Amino acid sequence: MSVEKDKNEDADTGPSFPTDAELLDAGYVRANFGDAPDVSAMKTAAGHPFPTHEEIVSAGYVPLSRRTGRLTSRPRVSQMYWVDFHHDAYSPEFEREHPGIIIRAAQKLHHDTCIVLPVTSAAQKAGTHFHTLSWNPNTDGRKKGITAHVVCDHLYTVNTNRLRPLIWQGKPYFPRAYPEDMTAIFGILEKVLNASFTAIEARQAVAATELAAKPVGPNTLTIPSRR
Repeated sequence: MSVEKDKNEDADTGPSFPTDAELLDAGYVRANFGDAPDVSAMKTAAGHPFPTHEEIVSAGYVPLSRRTGRLTSRPRVSQMYWVDFHHDAYSPEFEREHPGIIIRAAQKLHHDTCIVLPVTSAAQKAGTHFHTLSWNPNTDGRKKGITAHVVCDHLYTVNTNRLRPLIWQGKPYFPRAYPEDMTAIFGILEKVLNASFTAIEARQAVAATELAAKPVGPNTLTIPSRR
């Protein structure tokens, strides 16, 4: 009888609710950052190792892509932030949280966008469009000896709500890449964009040549010359 009672008690209590760190790793953050629920005493009703999506939401958490703004000042060029990229990205797009460098500042703190380039510690293939930073602005990563590479052909326009500051010793900070690194990054960006424009101009030239070779008739589309 006592054994049966113990089993029922175990079924009622269930496994403990995950910590903030575990929920963040699973892609969830608090719905209200100023009023964090205490999850230390919570139990999962379903009795499985990790709560369901509905249980997580009812506990006051939402998926990362729906989080509210966490910044107190607008992002500026060369600053590094954690960027919440889309969670349904297709390879080789970046997904979930990665560090990013701001290359176009937001004009406002709220309801605005900025342009970022993702930063990764993964080794990059020679001949691709990336720049290895001369120092890692992420203090934690730098102390661990992690090398930071900026992927310069992955430009993302993101809402400022997708950014959160880096944390060091429990406090947010806003490190910047060195000016010489930013000069190198913009140099690579210019090559990437010029290559795109050159390809467009080449296709337009071919199209114009083919059009000029076609006979002009009543059913043929002609392009008026510019004056």
